[in-house]
Amino acid sequence: MTILLRWLVDYAWVFYFGCAIGAIIYTVRALVAHRQRELAIFTLERETATSRVVRAWAMVLIFVFIGATILVSANFVLPSVLEDMPVEASTPQVPSPSPTPTVDLTPSPTPEFAVPTVASTPAVVVPTSPAPTDAPATSVPAGAIAGNVGVRFGNPAFAELVNYSLSAVEVTMAQPLQLTLSWRALEATVSVNYVVFTHLQSDDGSILAQHDGPPAGGARPLTEWSPGETIVDVHQMAFVEGARDYTGTATLIVGLYNPETPQERVVTGTGADYVTLVTVNVVPQ
Repeated sequence: MTILLRWLVDYAWVFYFGCAIGAIIYTVRALVAHRQRELAIFTLERETATSRVVRAWAMVLIFVFIGATILVSANFVLPSVLEDMPVEASTPQVPSPSPTPTVDLTPSPTPEFAVPTVASTPAVVVPTSPAPTDAPATSVPAGAIAGNVGVRFGNPAFAELVNYSLSAVEVTMAQPLQLTLSWRALEATVSVNYVVFTHLQSDDGSILAQHDGPPAGGARPLTEWSPGETIVDVHQMAFVEGARDYTGTATLIVGLYNPETPQERVVTGTGADYVTLVTVNVVPQ
């Protein structure tokens, strides 16, 4: 259910586009019928044209109503429902006692919002001590992991990654890995709706799983953040096909980039362009 609601929020623009096309088509039909009514000579022709005008304008109103309903649901109703839903944790499995095999892993073709390879500065290591923030505590299900981050993005800083929770510390390729981020808006403002990238990388830097997208599935773009508010940002990280046989340790990193120029990442307060959150174990299915 959570995935379906998230899909509706992410792709609400498809419904907007369909409603706009329908409204335009029936507006044209109404104008044509109105013209025919003005040129009609006989009463029967005039009545028929009038009926077509009424039906066409009624369809325009229906499409406008549907579009407005979808707009309200995608921006106000569904995000609140998704924030109230509990995080589903995957069942942890015990890793095999045998030595971890070395795998020659070749990443699969680029998924949606894939980030081109760029020369990155050193990563920021998440502090182990609690960050002095007033963000609400995150409820962590059994088998999951959570931690404070306290890393700021931008110069001047416009956003702070407060904390995170991960659905499991030992994962398999059988199901997506759910990552929940808590952001806090700072005083500085931005004019770019940056995209959040979440990557699970192997020891050699290959991407095993990822999800790139705007905060809260597009419901809370960065340009609309108000200073001091907290934004809950959920990412369902899907494993790529080329990583199906991988087992061993993997590192979870998070950052921001410009969707128009993906190689342009936002630098943190320490000069790095991403944050390292945690290391997890990828175990056999």
